[in-house]
Amino acid sequence: MLMRPVRDGIRRLTGRDHWEVLGFLRQSPEANAYLLGQIARQALDREAVAGVFAGFWRGGALAGIVCVGSNLVVSEPCSDDALDAFALFAARSAYVIRVVVGPDAAVAAFMDRYGREPDAIALERPHQILYKVDRVTHLPADPCPELRPADVTELEHLLQADLSMVMEELGFDPFSPDLPSFRRGWLRRIREQRSWVVGPLGAPVFKCDHSAVSDDVIQLAGVFTAPESRGRGIARRAISAMCELLFREVPCVTLYVHSENARAIRLYESLGFHEAGRVRSVWFA
Repeated sequence: MLMRPVRDGIRRLTGRDHWEVLGFLRQSPEANAYLLGQIARQALDREAVAGVFAGFWRGGALAGIVCVGSNLVVSEPCSDDALDAFALFAARSAYVIRVVVGPDAAVAAFMDRYGREPDAIALERPHQILYKVDRVTHLPADPCPELRPADVTELEHLLQADLSMVMEELGFDPFSPDLPSFRRGWLRRIREQRSWVVGPLGAPVFKCDHSAVSDDVIQLAGVFTAPESRGRGIARRAISAMCELLFREVPCVTLYVHSENARAIRLYESLGFHEAGRVRSVWFA
């Protein structure tokens, strides 16, 4: 349990901290897309949304923010003493943390403090490229009139597509420990029109999700083309069209990709995405 608020040190964040927290995270909205997205969902006042938010103050100013839930997400920037405090806080948390994500150097330093038990870590993926695109840098592809929001009747199809994507990307299934939560999250995403597809109703061949949505940035994730439909330019046209739609709502769109995924890198850079940082993910077994 966190103690009552202090001027310096760590304490739990609430809605009363909203504007100070936004000001801090907006120093690097691209790197803080997840945290900004959860705050837009009123996560500061609703622990059930994403877990507990904590901040660390030094000299009376915020020096770092962390969200601790099934996902543990570290802010950019985040000072060394903030990482010390967050690692201790996470270790004492009641949450079963499944993945730690954030800026590459910050997550590496956090894990040094939190600990890397070999049997506990399924995969640590450093140096993933954080890409950003905006109205100015976007290089439009051909139109994609087939792009549409996913329908709730396509839930099971999308669940299977997501599992196929993750198995192809990570080599293991991180969702099986809590399939009901995974399914509920997907249903909410579809109902909120944060999952978009290309293909006939009930059998889409491409999908792309909005993993974090705020007034500052929308982060894309879950980009997947069925193997039998690859090489036709579907993903390039669909992502370009997706960005054009999102630029009506936010100034920029981000995503991150494994640094060894040359095919995906070529695709994103051909659309005007440019590097805005590096991301590290640590998946626990």
